[in-house]
Amino acid sequence: MDLPRLRRIRQGAVMSQEDLAERSGVARDTISKLETGRRGAYPSTIRKLAAGLEVRPQMLMGGVEYLDEPPEGEPSEKSSERPERDRKVGF
Repeated sequence: MDLPRLRRIRQGAVMSQEDLAERSGVARDTISKLETGRRGAYPSTIRKLAAGLEVRPQMLMGGVEYLDEPPEGEPSEKSSERPERDRKVGF
């Protein structure tokens, strides 16, 4: 499995592979191979890269994050006290 968004997110953060390696603790060579699809990523590596980029791991895997919202015109039964609990991630 390669990380389709890793390069785009890293470049969007104006970060070189070396910068990300330093911030995440993942070797620059590994980052290069992940970005080009020559290597798969362990979940622990994805978590390290996400922490270095300050994003959720799902963002690197191509997941879509969204909030549950009621249909228009219907009041929400969920309170805004815990918005994190209502968050879903789709792949």
